[in-house]
Amino acid sequence: MTSREGSALSWIQQMLQMRILETERLVLRQFCQDDLRDLTTWEEAPGERYTALQAQSLLDFCFQSYRKWGMGPWGMLLKKDRMMVGNCGFCRIDFKHNCGEVNYYVARQYRGQGLASEALKAVLEFGFEHIGLARIQARCGPDNVSSERVMQKAGMQFKRMISTETTKGGFRDEKLYAIARDQ
Repeated sequence: MTSREGSALSWIQQMLQMRILETERLVLRQFCQDDLRDLTTWEEAPGERYTALQAQSLLDFCFQSYRKWGMGPWGMLLKKDRMMVGNCGFCRIDFKHNCGEVNYYVARQYRGQGLASEALKAVLEFGFEHIGLARIQARCGPDNVSSERVMQKAGMQFKRMISTETTKGGFRDEKLYAIARDQ
């Protein structure tokens, strides 16, 4: 790595330094190893909880992102019971086009309470105000009505259908939503 590349990476890491974000019902913060217990209570389907291995894998991904970029998924800590209920954050940032992409997840047993929309709004504000992004986008499967509703509640608008490559070499259609800084 050249010194110029190193200094650019350092600048990006400084700019992306995660802050604790707070909403009415949530504290968005970096995950820590102590969150493992909460993550093993997350359900994908009734009675199907994250295994300790799946939970640790998610934490390891987050820790690696924090070390490499200074940023990764925020854990969504529910204020009323101090439980980690999901995550939300930037999965991509394209500085050349000043555009970020967000994703979010709420454990099944906490869905339907507006927590994802609340977290997403805080992350959008952070992206526009602290990173200086001009546009932020997100995507979901064509039948994922609840995720689509989260994006709409956060002020994002449907832009178009896109086709993305899967890890298995196939393609899937997704709905692309976006919001610009001045909206």
